[in-house]
Amino acid sequence: MIFRKIVKRHPLVLVFLTLLLTILILGILLCVKRCSHSLGAEAYATSGTAPVEAYARLDSIVMRSQERVYGLPAEDFDVERGEIESGETFSRLLNQRYNVNISIVNRLIELSKGKFELRDIRAGHTYTAFLTPDSTQTLCYLVYERNKTDYVTFGLCDSVYVRVDKKEVITEERYAEGVITSSLFATIYDNNLPEDLATRMSKIFEYTIDFYALQKGDKFRVVYEEMFIDTVSIGIGTIHGVDFHHAGKEYLAYRFYQDNEWGYWDDKGNSLKKAILMSPLSFNARVTSKFGSRVHPIKRIRRQHNGVDYACPVGTPVRAVASGVVTKRGWDAFGGGNRIWIKHSNGYESAYLHLSRFAVKQGQRVTQGQVIAYSGNTGASTGPHLDYRLKKNGKYINPLTNTSQPSTPIKAGNKAAFNRMKQDVDKVIADYAKRNK
Repeated sequence: MIFRKIVKRHPLVLVFLTLLLTILILGILLCVKRCSHSLGAEAYATSGTAPVEAYARLDSIVMRSQERVYGLPAEDFDVERGEIESGETFSRLLNQRYNVNISIVNRLIELSKGKFELRDIRAGHTYTAFLTPDSTQTLCYLVYERNKTDYVTFGLCDSVYVRVDKKEVITEERYAEGVITSSLFATIYDNNLPEDLATRMSKIFEYTIDFYALQKGDKFRVVYEEMFIDTVSIGIGTIHGVDFHHAGKEYLAYRFYQDNEWGYWDDKGNSLKKAILMSPLSFNARVTSKFGSRVHPIKRIRRQHNGVDYACPVGTPVRAVASGVVTKRGWDAFGGGNRIWIKHSNGYESAYLHLSRFAVKQGQRVTQGQVIAYSGNTGASTGPHLDYRLKKNGKYINPLTNTSQPSTPIKAGNKAAFNRMKQDVDKVIADYAKRNK
């Protein structure tokens, strides 16, 4: 009653009291907040860890507790890696190295039938052992890596089993460009690019570009896929398109699907796969003497050289440049040493001289790319090399400039799809190239 009279006579008193109460409440809350912060800081100071670091450590512990290797809870075991030794069998690995009971070994051998051939275990391949973290060090799981992506898990503890699995492969789009200084392989290496890229590009253009005759200043741009397992690159996947400049000429390649198979086609829609390979060698060689007039290295007189010489180590595989029949196999009395002649369709014949040994017989039918012999240093030769020759309708022609080969075009019904794909690849390459400038 008295309070009401005071407020009625002096209204400002109510305002004053309200402000005072508000300040008091805020003060109490602020004190509580500071005290709680002080307590937290003191607690972390006692443990010697800052608050943020403590949360980071907690996250790390959670991650470790969830870590799985090959789908197995690695934190529950002592995990060790090793390699299969030369002559080591599956039984010996388990029984002698990890003291696994022979009955369990035999059970695993039985379970492997139809899933994995144990005889395919190879020396040098990696395995991972999961052992109990106690004094017994009992082997519970053994994982054998068949290759980069496939592995086999052998379970030995709670249940005995054999399981074949694949690692998760992540594919990412990549762009690369380079200028040739000495060779394609050297340029790939200098630019820290996957080695497979050189092999795959040379395979794409093996009918149109002789990669042993590349010139300084030749260049390439390529869009491809790179595959990763656990952030580690395991090689390249699909190559979508290549723009290769060689000897002042542009060579384009686009990947397209026709006639139930994937292949590569040029910008005009002609297949890059032709009747004759540009070179009988797939790697590890260089052109030392071209087709045409030259001073003979032994007779020292100028005369016509009817082939192309590739310097290469003795024993380098020599491929048939086209499918055909072996018409000659043996010794050439005119300085060619061991030689092979093959007759192909459309009036073509090919010859391979100075060989060390043969891989086919006379009269045998061979397919394009098949290994027919191995390079050597036989006959009138000044060093290990291959002399490769090509005839058209009985006349020697230059293998490096032979272009009169049939090429399968894109079918009329596929042209629209091919042109859309080509435009997409061209745009991707152009966009990447612009960003790299």
